[in-house]
Amino acid sequence: MAHIPMPTSSLTAMVEYWTAQAAMASGFLLRLYRDLGDDRQAYLAMQAVGPSKERAQRFGFHSQVDALKAVFAAEYPEKTLGEKNAWQLMIEAHAGLCAFHGLVDEHEKSGSIRGSRTGTNRAFHMARRGYRTAFPEEITIPGIRQAIESATAICADVFSSNVGCASDQEKSDLRQELRANILEALLKEVGDPE
Repeated sequence: MAHIPMPTSSLTAMVEYWTAQAAMASGFLLRLYRDLGDDRQAYLAMQAVGPSKERAQRFGFHSQVDALKAVFAAEYPEKTLGEKNAWQLMIEAHAGLCAFHGLVDEHEKSGSIRGSRTGTNRAFHMARRGYRTAFPEEITIPGIRQAIESATAICADVFSSNVGCASDQEKSDLRQELRANILEALLKEVGDPE
């Protein structure tokens, strides 16, 4: 996947980053498929952005999206070479956002994010579908797993590091527990038998 620097300081920063990442990847894929005349994949790329595009516009993440776009374009100057990585970045972003929604919903038990969670889950599904349509299983199965594992590790690290009044050992234990729980939930969502 692309080597795009990401913040690791707070959950808010990660949600903003993943939102911008999904918007950037969708925009890249939409332009690519329109240039190729592939209306079906263009539609999937547009659907796969989910609520991230609207959220990025509403909260003014334009500079973050543009910065990610510049890094991605520099790493993949030939558009077709970036296709696989753009799908994986979108899957990673939605996996991270789904994990975040799950953690918040479990912690607050308020249901206040139900609409956003539903939209993100749908976008996560559409991103996987678009990726699987574009590439054979030999590429998509490990690619989806890698994206999910990356999002899981980031979410667990950021969440556990932001727990106040906890010792380093307690944070480490929480990080390991979160990684296991998030990974299990996301793999269950995608139907991974592991």
